[in-house]
Amino acid sequence: MSATRSPAPDRVVLAKEPETAATAADASTAVRAFRAVRRWRWRNRRHLTPLYGSVALAAYGQALTSAPHGTAGAVATDAVAVAAFYAWTKWRAKQGWESRPAQFLARHHALPSPPGKPLRRDELLRSAGAVGSAAVLTTLMPALDASPFEPGMAGAWWLGWLPSVAIPWWYRRRIRPTEEEVPVGLEARVERWLATVGSAKGALPGAELVEPVDMDVEGAWQGTIALDAVRHTTDDAIAATKRIAAAFGVSVTSISVEGDQSGNAALARLQVYQRNPLKTVPVFPGPQVLDKETGIATIGWYIDGTPAMYQMWRPGWGAVHSHISGSTGAGKSAIFRSLFAIEKQSGLVVSWGGDPQYGKSFGFWQDYLDYFACGPDECMGMLIAANTELDRRSKNSAVSTWVDADGDTMYGETDWEPGEDPLLAVTIDEWQDVWGAYGDEAIELAVRIAILGRKCGIKLRLGTHLPTLESLGSSKLRQPLTAGNNIALRTTERSAGYVINLPADPNDIPSVWPDEIGVPTSGLGYMKGVQERAAVFRGWSPEAKEVATRWAKKADTIAELTPGAGENIGPLYTQWRERLAARRAGQEPPVPGVNDDGEEAAETGDVAAKVPVTKPRQTPVSELAAMIQAEAKPASGTKKAQILAFVAAHRITTTGLIADRLGIPLSTVSSTLTRAAKKGEVQALAHGTWAIPAASAA
Repeated sequence: MSATRSPAPDRVVLAKEPETAATAADASTAVRAFRAVRRWRWRNRRHLTPLYGSVALAAYGQALTSAPHGTAGAVATDAVAVAAFYAWTKWRAKQGWESRPAQFLARHHALPSPPGKPLRRDELLRSAGAVGSAAVLTTLMPALDASPFEPGMAGAWWLGWLPSVAIPWWYRRRIRPTEEEVPVGLEARVERWLATVGSAKGALPGAELVEPVDMDVEGAWQGTIALDAVRHTTDDAIAATKRIAAAFGVSVTSISVEGDQSGNAALARLQVYQRNPLKTVPVFPGPQVLDKETGIATIGWYIDGTPAMYQMWRPGWGAVHSHISGSTGAGKSAIFRSLFAIEKQSGLVVSWGGDPQYGKSFGFWQDYLDYFACGPDECMGMLIAANTELDRRSKNSAVSTWVDADGDTMYGETDWEPGEDPLLAVTIDEWQDVWGAYGDEAIELAVRIAILGRKCGIKLRLGTHLPTLESLGSSKLRQPLTAGNNIALRTTERSAGYVINLPADPNDIPSVWPDEIGVPTSGLGYMKGVQERAAVFRGWSPEAKEVATRWAKKADTIAELTPGAGENIGPLYTQWRERLAARRAGQEPPVPGVNDDGEEAAETGDVAAKVPVTKPRQTPVSELAAMIQAEAKPASGTKKAQILAFVAAHRITTTGLIADRLGIPLSTVSSTLTRAAKKGEVQALAHGTWAIPAASAA
C-alpha cells in the first residue's frame, strides 16, 4: 500500500506596489549618501574648519542684524573676542602649570596640558588678521543693516574674508607626499644629503649641499651648506652636527660644521673625515706658541689642521677669563700644565694654581708656580689673596698717569696690558669642591675677580667636570667666564652642550678611538674663544714628565708681582711654601684668614715655629677604616644613614658637598640634616655648614 502525497497548496507572493519600492530605494540611497558625506566631513574636518567658521559667523551676523540692539551686541562680542584671542596666545606659550592645585588637577587629567608652543610671528599676524577682520564685518552687518547674503556684504564676506582665511589655512595643512623624489644623476654625496639631512623629515629641511670637493686628507671632503633662510640659520646647522654625522656614517668627532667665512647666516661650512686627523697631535712644542703682542697662544689643533687659539689677554682691554671642563681622563690637567709652561716662559704672566685634590691635577708644577694652593682651604685663601691684589691694582690704576695727544697729563688708566704689573692668572681646578665647601662666600669672591679683574690684569681660570651652571654655582660667574675661552672636553654625563653653544654634547665624544681599541681620546673636545669657532679640536699631547719639567724649572725671564705686592697680600702669599712643607711633613697648618680661628699669622720666619699648627688628630684604626670606606663609596642603608656617615667621616662639611659626593638631591640633604640637628645627631655651625656634635667630637 503506497501513500499518496497531496499536492501542496500554491504559494501566494505579495508583490510590492511600484511606488513603494521606489520610495524605499530612494531612502536607502539617501541614507548611504548621508553617511558618505558624514564620513567625508569627518576625514576633512581640519580642512573644512574655515567654511564652518564662516557659516557660523554669517549666521551670527544675520542674528545681530535682526536684533533690536545688534550693534551694541556686536561691539560687546568684539571685546570678548579680543580678550579670548589674547588668552589663547598666552595659553599657546604656557610651558606648564605653576600652582600646586593646578598641577594636582593636571596629573589627574582634570586639566589639559599647556602646549608650550608659542605662536611664531607669521602665525600671530595671520591669526590676528583673521579675528580682527571677522569682528569688523560682523559689526558692520547690524550697523549697516546688511545681511551676509545681500550682494554688497555677501561679496565682502564670501569672496573676501573666506578666501583670505581659508587659502593660507589649506596651504599649511595640505597633504604632502610621503616620499620625496630625489633628482636622478646627482653626485652621490649630494643625493645622500637630499635624502636625509635636507628632506622634509631631516635635520635641515630645504637645505642643499653645494659643490662638495675632496680634500688633501685621504677620505676627507668639504662643501657648503645652503640653508633655507626662512627656516634655518648657521646656528641651526651647527646644532645639527650629530644628525649630519649620522647621515654620512661617521663619528660626531669626525665632522665639522661652522659658519661661512663670508658671515652669511644662511650658509655653513661642512667638513667630513673618514679618519680623524686629530689622532696624531704633536707634543707641546714649547713657549714660542705665545704671541706676546696679541696675548694669543696656540694650545692645539682643530680638525681641519688650523691652530686652536687661546687668548691670555687682549691688548688695551684686559685679561680674558676661561672655563675648562672635562671628566677624569679627558685631558684637562694636560691643558693646565701646557698653559703653565706657556705662562712661565713668557716672562709676562704670573701663574697661581689651586687644587682641592692637594696637587693631583698639577703634578710637579705645584713647586714651580708663583703660588700653589693645596686643598680646599688653601684654594679659599688664594681667592682672598687674589681679591687683595685686585684692590691694590684698582687703587693704583686710579692714580696712574698718562699723556694725551695734546701733551697733557691725565689721571686714571682704564685699559690694561702687561707692563709694570704682569698678568696674574689664577687657576683653580675642581672648582665645584671649593664652592661646595665654602658656599656663597667662595662664589662671591670668584664673581668679583671675574667681573673686576679684567681691567686690572687678573685672569680667572676655573676647571669643572661639566660645562653647566650647576658646576660653576652661579650665573653671575658663568657669564664672564663663557665670554672668554671655553674648552669642553669629554664628559661622562649628558650636560646640554647648548650651555656654551657647542655643536654637540661633550658626552658624545668617545673615551677611546672607535677603530683603535684602548687608545684614549684625551685632549679631544670643543673650544670657543678668540676665533669664535665651534669645531672639534685637540690639545697638545703632554711630554713625558721627566722631560716636561724643563719648562717649569727655569726660564729666560720669570715674571713676578710688583715689589711690595706680596707683602700687601700677607702670609697667605708669602708663607705658602712653608705651609706646603708642613703639610708634606704630616701637619695641618691653618690657612690665615680661612681656618685660623681669627689668629694673626706670623709676619716672617718659619711657619712651623710662628704659625699655630694643628697637630694631626690621633684616629683609632677602626674609625680611620670607616672614614676611608665612607670616602670611597656611600654607606649602605637609607639616605639618612649615608648623610650622617658622610658628616661623621669629614667632621665638618657643607650641604652642597654632601649632595655632590653622594648624588642625593640638595633639598633632601638639607631637610635630613635639619631634622637630625633638632635631634642632636649633627650640629649646625652656620647656614649650610654641618659638623658632628661636640660631645662626639671630644
